[in-house]
Amino acid sequence: MISQPLHQPLPQQPSVHCATLGALPDGTLLAAWFGGTRELASDVVILGARLEAGQAKWSAPEVLVAVPGHALGQPVFLPLADGRLRLFCNVVPPGERWTSAQPHFQDSADGGRSWGPLQSLLDYPGLMFRSKALRLPGRILLPAYDERKWCSRMLVSEDGGDSWRLGEPIVSPPGNIHACLVELDGERLLAYLRSGGQGGVIWRTESRDAGESWTLPQPTSIPNPNAGLDLIRLHSGYLLLACNPVARGRTPLALLRASGEEDWGQPLPIEAGSGEYSYPTLLQSRDGLIHLVYTWRRERIQYARFDEGWLQRNLATAI
Repeated sequence: MISQPLHQPLPQQPSVHCATLGALPDGTLLAAWFGGTRELASDVVILGARLEAGQAKWSAPEVLVAVPGHALGQPVFLPLADGRLRLFCNVVPPGERWTSAQPHFQDSADGGRSWGPLQSLLDYPGLMFRSKALRLPGRILLPAYDERKWCSRMLVSEDGGDSWRLGEPIVSPPGNIHACLVELDGERLLAYLRSGGQGGVIWRTESRDAGESWTLPQPTSIPNPNAGLDLIRLHSGYLLLACNPVARGRTPLALLRASGEEDWGQPLPIEAGSGEYSYPTLLQSRDGLIHLVYTWRRERIQYARFDEGWLQRNLATAI
């Protein structure tokens, strides 16, 4: 494993959080996160960096989105079939909270080197992003959630991202957000959900109609302290989960792997010190490398990469 800070300290943005990853067709990786004096401060912007294909070092961070006087958050990348790169984010009106955040997007025609104007996606206060989109035949599913009602919803596009409609709310007793999607087989989709409150667990739901409807969420046995998580399906077929597998606090941050949902192994800690290590995002690139970004004590975004061989060897020692 290689693990390193994605960026040097940022004096103008001393508090950073909520990193995401995207991949371009040439293998270039993109990262984005929000940063400012504190979460929801009026100076919070969306920052980004890129790791060019074949390179070992990320570019210096630059501002991708800024709206004077407004807090920004929750960036998510979506490469479109026509070659454009889309960046979704939330814009919070001055003095308001996440419950007033509005969903927006902007497009790039040159792989994220320059961006078009920021545009409103929907007039829906509190509709927020976090998790990566899932491409299916004929449609794109973009997970979203209602910050006011604390329930997940799917944004569905059947025209390559030109228009979107909202799916029905996915409701569970403790509330849920941050749905992470994987395709299990030709018929089933699986979503893992962050639960509300302390002392909870990750919840799960399935779809058998390409994300049009979802089963009633059920609790898993994996603890969740009301914190972000990510779930991907590896090239090998294994499921890989990054989360804080504890009832309270946001440490340790760990990886869990399963061939099926019933055989999650012991967590493999990535960070186990005091402080907050949270909001992981996973991505496996075409070369098989697994990339991980996460919040490191709100001071920086940390980046790690490893392959499935490293994962196999280290999970064996975690048992």
